[in-house]
Amino acid sequence: MGSIADLLGDQLRAGLAQLADAEAPPEDDAPSSGGESASDASERARIIAMEAAADEAEIDPARVRGRDSLRGDLDLDDISLYALVARIEREAKVTLADAEVETWVSLSDLLDSVSEAASNS
Repeated sequence: MGSIADLLGDQLRAGLAQLADAEAPPEDDAPSSGGESASDASERARIIAMEAAADEAEIDPARVRGRDSLRGDLDLDDISLYALVARIEREAKVTLADAEVETWVSLSDLLDSVSEAASNS
């Protein structure tokens, strides 16, 4: 579980990233990355979410399983869960609704939501 300082550091990094994004050229002028398919974006977002969950729970990524409960097995409280959501949204460039986050029980629930959000982006 991350500390308050880690959470504040994440918020600071997110704010700085937004400033950098604001200074970036509009997408019309930005170089093309060759286009990422919905399935590629979905898989990339799942990987980001899995790594972020393992980091937040401070466990070896090889030990994380989809059936793991977020609050029990991964020991995530409200603050660490929302720090995790903020990191996923920032790194995977997806938006996750609070109402949806509140329904998550297992890591699989989180990964499915992130995957769906990335597919719809």
